[in-house]
Amino acid sequence: MSFREKTAWISMLSMALILGLYFWSVILAGPQPHGFHYGGLLVTIVALVVVQVVLTVAVALSTPKEAKAPRNEREKLIDLRATRVAYSGLATGIAFACLFGAFDPPLVFNTNALLFILVTAEILRSGCQVVQYRRSA
Repeated sequence: MSFREKTAWISMLSMALILGLYFWSVILAGPQPHGFHYGGLLVTIVALVVVQVVLTVAVALSTPKEAKAPRNEREKLIDLRATRVAYSGLATGIAFACLFGAFDPPLVFNTNALLFILVTAEILRSGCQVVQYRRSA
């Protein structure tokens, strides 16, 4: 497994787990009279950054040559294909969010819905990268 495939796995799994727990806690908390949970989102973002940095550094230290190597044409193509798929998902999700916004949902719901769409697109991008690396391995 290459360094870039490992980082795609790290990105996909850490976002799915950590942000999945955040969205689950938002669902369980239900509507709040005082608005948005800024503390919960801040803790989630810090945890995500720490986990991704620590795991990526650990992988880079275990294979320093691969980590320092420039991306080759195959890796660039994999990244471009995954970005194209993720952008399509992002654009579709945003279109649905705009349509749903016409029904005047609470601001907290809109904010979390847009964050969920963004996170889903990033997980989709990392997942597409993993699939393409596995197919060409």
